[in-house]
Amino acid sequence: MHLVIGLGLVVILFLLNVPIWAAMTTSSLYLILFELGKPATLVPISILNGVDSFTLMACPLFLIAGNIMAYGGCSPYLFNIINSFVGKIRGGVAFCTVVVSIIYGAITGSTMATLAGVSSICLPNMLKAGYSRKFCAGLIASCATLGQIIPPSVYMIVYASLVSANVGELFLSGIIPGLCCGVAIGVVAYFRSPTKEDTVVAFDESTFTWGYRGNAIIKGIPALLMPLIVLGSIYSGICTPTEAGAISCIYGILVCVFIYRTMDIKTLTRSLKEAASSTSMIFMLVAASSLFAIPLTFAQIPQTVSRYVAGTGLHGTSLIIAVTLVYLIMGCFLDPMPIMYLVVPIVLPALQAGGVNLVHFNVVTIVAMQIAQITPPFGVSMYVSSKMVGAPIAEVVKEVIPYIAAMTVVLLLTIFFPQLSLMIPNVMK
Repeated sequence: MHLVIGLGLVVILFLLNVPIWAAMTTSSLYLILFELGKPATLVPISILNGVDSFTLMACPLFLIAGNIMAYGGCSPYLFNIINSFVGKIRGGVAFCTVVVSIIYGAITGSTMATLAGVSSICLPNMLKAGYSRKFCAGLIASCATLGQIIPPSVYMIVYASLVSANVGELFLSGIIPGLCCGVAIGVVAYFRSPTKEDTVVAFDESTFTWGYRGNAIIKGIPALLMPLIVLGSIYSGICTPTEAGAISCIYGILVCVFIYRTMDIKTLTRSLKEAASSTSMIFMLVAASSLFAIPLTFAQIPQTVSRYVAGTGLHGTSLIIAVTLVYLIMGCFLDPMPIMYLVVPIVLPALQAGGVNLVHFNVVTIVAMQIAQITPPFGVSMYVSSKMVGAPIAEVVKEVIPYIAAMTVVLLLTIFFPQLSLMIPNVMK
């Protein structure tokens, strides 16, 4: 009876709009005290053990570095490079936005930081080129999700902590699928963009000369080097992901202060506050899920799920599809991070028993979480983009649907062709 009440608490509190970490913690306290009869001292010990992870230390470091680069003024240099090559063609500024998002994803590892950095420079230029606000909002919301899969990815760090995987290997697995997502979004943006004749002449002809391009590349090199330095230090074995995160923070500050000269105390404070807010959310979820795992394990819920799945005969691809459907349904109502903490620990034994490659499943999970970020009615990226761009949310919902369809195609390709995820990790072994 206590088990039913405890699990019911999670559902009731969630329906009452209580944050998921608070709902999980409340339920856990009830179950630990009344169902298991354990002392209350187990609670702080479990919370501390949950967040005491060297791998998770990389999260705040990459978030700080990403915010520094996002708010520190690197966007114009990245935009100018790409725009000088493609800005003249139909959909050029939109395609430029996609490419800048890919680069920013490799710098920030975060959806919100990517959204902030990209919208600050790409939005004014798209409006200048004649794109509607609703188009801009839909495109920017979709592009921002690339920060989840392009390495280094905060979501992959969290996934690694949940399944005890190698973070560097997970980063490698996201490169090809991440580029595929970028291409898919770019293709949709091209066909939905105004024709060249329908847009105003947004840029001077000198923008597209080789002299301008060379100057833009030289100015943009410091920003472009950041992902190369971070990922190169990890894959060469020089640094762990956590140490690489610390290096990225120092590098970001040096670039913004001494090269671009765009960093001041106000910008640095904003970057740290944003990172602290995101880190707090992640670690509160980590602590709550660690606590929630105790009664779930004693009640043998993960084991029961695993036995049920084994009884259905699902394994390999069919099992991945089943879990992915759960992801997509939950993505209509929850943020990606809570979904991962709620689903992955419970299905992990079933995945292992079903012979699922956890590196491959990592990419499937992240792409599904990308779609969740822009899935109506509660896609977070969609709402933030709507607010930043100044477009009604109803219009943004309509705009993101084609991008959801395109990313769903990439998700299916990722599921049925595991080598898209495993090719680079296998080569690098």
